[in-house]
Order: sequence, then C-alpha cells, then structure tokens
Amino acid sequence: MNSQTLLNLALIIHITGFTMLAGTIIADYVISRRLSKFIISDKQRAIAVLDTTAGLGRLIGIGGGLLLITGIAMVMIFKGTVAQMLWFKIKMVLVILVILNGVGVLQRGTGQLRKMLEPDSTVNNGQITALKGRLNTFHFLEILLFLIIFILSVIRF
Repeated sequence: MNSQTLLNLALIIHITGFTMLAGTIIADYVISRRLSKFIISDKQRAIAVLDTTAGLGRLIGIGGGLLLITGIAMVMIFKGTVAQMLWFKIKMVLVILVILNGVGVLQRGTGQLRKMLEPDSTVNNGQITALKGRLNTFHFLEILLFLIIFILSVIRF
C-alpha cells in the first residue's frame, strides 16, 4: 500500500470517528430534551429515558479512539508538517476543549442526574433547572466546537 492509499483510508476512518462522536453528542442532546420533560413529573419514565443513554459513552469512546488513531496516522504520513500549520494547532486546542467539556460537564452532570432520580432523593426544581441549564450549555458548546473543528479541517490556512 502506498502512502496516498493509507492517507485516504485514514481520512475515511477519521471522518467516520468524527461523525460518530458528533452524532452521539447530538443524539444525547435530543434524549436530554426528552428527559427534561419527565424529571419532575415522572421519575420512573425519566429513569427509563436516561437508561437509553447508557451505550452512548461507548460510542463516544469508539469515535474518539478512531479520531485519535487516524489523526496520529495522518500526521505521521505527512511527516509532521501538518502539525506546524496554524489551523491544525487551533484544531488541537479545540479538540482538547471538547474532551475537557465532555469529561468535566457531561459525566458529572449525568451522575448528578442519576442521584436526583433515585427514589429517596429530595430534589427541588431549582436544582433540576440548574442542572438542565448546565447540560444545555454543554451540548451547545460541544456542537459549536465540533462545527468549528469541521470548518477548520475543510478550510485550512
């Protein structure tokens, strides 16, 4: 296999990983909106909706792994020259922000949400509203960061 074939293969898998990652975040947002309808009125239904998100973490991990492996492969194919370009440096900072945002907000927020939905939990509307606000902000930022990363990848400077 020549380097052009490897580059094309890595790029296809890279785009697949990106699509998995961004698509999963969008799916999580849609499920989160559905969940917010039931948090106060029907905890059992809210738990059922929340349980549908159980496999999303695995998809995020797979998509992220594909991105990481193929990203490193493409940098190696280009012999590191792409890593010196401004668009790539900005993209890497944004990728780190995506990861930090996901770990810092989504995982912690989901854990708090599970605690709020426990049968013996006493939660007030203010706590739920604050958590929903943080999760909405997370989804907005994550989708915005993915959009900017996508644009940087297409319009290189």
